[in-house]
Amino acid sequence: MNHKNFFLQLAIISLISILILFFLNKLPQFAPFQTFSYLSCIAFILFCAFMYFLAYRAALSSDKNLFLQQVLLTTSAKMALCIFVIVGYFKIAEPSSKMYAIPFLIVYLIFTIFETYFMMKLSKLKS
Repeated sequence: MNHKNFFLQLAIISLISILILFFLNKLPQFAPFQTFSYLSCIAFILFCAFMYFLAYRAALSSDKNLFLQQVLLTTSAKMALCIFVIVGYFKIAEPSSKMYAIPFLIVYLIFTIFETYFMMKLSKLKS
């Protein structure tokens, strides 16, 4: 997978995510959390790009363990960061309901599927 294909696919996935959030935020139970959901989507887009560049470099490395280590590290970091964000938002913003987590989890699922896809493609690169 080259950079052009990755960014094209990232743009498509991002647009789909934003459209889903747009329609979801039209529902009254999600409307108060639309800023949080859009900021979460932007964070996932940036994290995906960061993860791609790290994985691309690791996939081209002569050390084949580097790719696996990088995938495990970034995946663990993403999960920990997501827990931190969800709990942090709950503690700081004190939302009236827990519905704020649903758009976040939808975007998390979309980008996790995409990350799995591009990581599988990158794993086949030869150094």
